[in-house]
Amino acid sequence: MNIRKLSAALLLFSGFPALLMAQSQPLTLKQCLQQALSNNQNIAISRYEEQNGEQQIIQTRSRSLPQVNATGNLSDNFKKQVIVIPAGVFPGAGGSDGKPTTLVAGTTYTTAISADVSQPLFDAAAFTGLKAATAGREYYKLSTKQTEEEVISQVSQAYYRILANREQIKVQDTNIVRLTRLVNATQGQYNNGLARKIDLDRIKVSLTNAQTQRTQAMNQIAIQTNQLKVLMGVSVESNITPADLSIRDIEERVTQYVPEDNFDLQKRTEILVLNTQVRLGQLQKKATQAENYPKLSAFFNYSQNAQSNTFSNLFAGGGDQVNYGIGAFGLRLNIPIFDGFSRRSRAAQNQIQINEIEKRREATALNLTAGFQNSRIQMANSISSIQAQRQNVQLAENVYSASQANYNLGLATLTDLLDAQNSFITAQNSYTQALLDYKLAEIESIRSAGNIRSLLQ
Repeated sequence: MNIRKLSAALLLFSGFPALLMAQSQPLTLKQCLQQALSNNQNIAISRYEEQNGEQQIIQTRSRSLPQVNATGNLSDNFKKQVIVIPAGVFPGAGGSDGKPTTLVAGTTYTTAISADVSQPLFDAAAFTGLKAATAGREYYKLSTKQTEEEVISQVSQAYYRILANREQIKVQDTNIVRLTRLVNATQGQYNNGLARKIDLDRIKVSLTNAQTQRTQAMNQIAIQTNQLKVLMGVSVESNITPADLSIRDIEERVTQYVPEDNFDLQKRTEILVLNTQVRLGQLQKKATQAENYPKLSAFFNYSQNAQSNTFSNLFAGGGDQVNYGIGAFGLRLNIPIFDGFSRRSRAAQNQIQINEIEKRREATALNLTAGFQNSRIQMANSISSIQAQRQNVQLAENVYSASQANYNLGLATLTDLLDAQNSFITAQNSYTQALLDYKLAEIESIRSAGNIRSLLQ
């Protein structure tokens, strides 16, 4: 094994590429997708199935190639065969008592080396099976492609969920800072007899709740990050960090959004896989039916034999050794006549499988078409929600600012201030969720149009 192969093997077993081991910068979505396509276990399994399909093609092709076999044997005939000759068959043979004469046949030692060659000339089942195996190559490649597309979609969704939760944590951090300041201020007022104990306790409860929610959000990010690591095929102990979510970039994409119109059902990988399965089923049915046809093959065999009563003469020659060859060549015809309706039953099963796949293809086509239409509706809903939530955040911020000013002037109660602050936080989180929903709907829209690989660009 050369140095390059050894390095590649170590890299594969480590499950974590050098790029990530040495990474100090947050990972972009493109980098996460590239890592997933290289290390995801499901994709690797699908590629092994591809390799297995290639071996199946070679195995099927072997049925139409010459078959060569050689054998050899060495025998010690310690008990030789006896030939019985009835009395009176040959003059002088047999005793006067009229009993049969026995003759010992063969020699003590025999050796033989033989070779047999056969070549199929006509085998419709084998030739059709080769076509099916070749079509299987396309099926395995499409299956790998479909698995890659599923992984791209899953990684993209997990990536943006992490970023959205991270934005919500930023909101929680800002809220915790505000509540901490309010607790300190109210604590001072309470110490000076200017605030009630119940007001101080209510603010502390709100602060504790905010800190608890932040801890839960951090734990959720840890869980989602582990899920992303699994999809990327890296160790859960590794340290990966998605790049920060750019709110402005998403807002710009919302304003520039153009609905996907290039939907072509026949270009979807799911449909192509099912089309290939139908073709494979049809070829398998033909191969089963072709078993009813005669098979013609050519054969050639040759055997070199030696016999002797003395072991030393068996290979050295001379003495009583007898050496001779036997050979033959010709054509062999095999005509199937009756197999108890086995082939007919298997052909019927093949047709049932074809019908089943065709129905699954119809159902998949309906689901994909509906999914494309639904993704367009979801995109429109997400855009409307983002616009509404953006305005809602601005209104909630204005209400909070006014409530805080009135509270400082003694014109608003603590309840009014806390309610306004909670409404502001809820509005911010709803806006972040609307952005996440937009990104998830965008991913589904891209996938529905058959362009999920564009996320790699």
